[in-house]
Amino acid sequence: MDEHVKTPARSRARYANGERRRGEIIDAATEIFAEQGYERTSLRTIAERAGTNHQTLGHHFASKEALFAEVLERRAEQDRAERERLTERATVAEIVALMMRRNAANRAIIQLDTTLTAEAVAPDHPAHAFIGDHLEAFVAEVAQALQREQAAGRLREGLDVPVLARLLTASVVGLQTQWLYNPDIDMESHLLAYLELLRP
Repeated sequence: MDEHVKTPARSRARYANGERRRGEIIDAATEIFAEQGYERTSLRTIAERAGTNHQTLGHHFASKEALFAEVLERRAEQDRAERERLTERATVAEIVALMMRRNAANRAIIQLDTTLTAEAVAPDHPAHAFIGDHLEAFVAEVAQALQREQAAGRLREGLDVPVLARLLTASVVGLQTQWLYNPDIDMESHLLAYLELLRP
């Protein structure tokens, strides 16, 4: 009888430990992929960073591709969570400020984005479609916010919103790269200063 009582508790404990270990492996993989890129990273290196062995890592992830997919999915979930915090009435300044504050608080996010954006240019790279979709989604979000600004009379006349959305996105990507070299750069204030140049 005692065995039947204890078994569910042990199962829950094993599940919790397994999920915790899985999360630690994804954390380690995120760091390594950000530092070295996908091609140069080995599962053994990730296992060492996670404080485990190759066999345990293989129990959770069948391949480097499978682990990489989990890293990208977590990154996508973070983006979805941030977008849900913004309403359809958010200004472009609010969108940019929120994103810059969030990213500046987590260097790994910016480093992962920067590394993968450069490396995934190759069409056969596992993250090629993800990065492309990620960039296009952000451009579209910025364009929608700029259209609201334009309709409200808060942008100078004659500005081409689709072009401006891509230029602003390029500014974000470029500033984040510069910030990796010089963390003293206040990305939020720089981008807000750029937006002020577009006001009437």
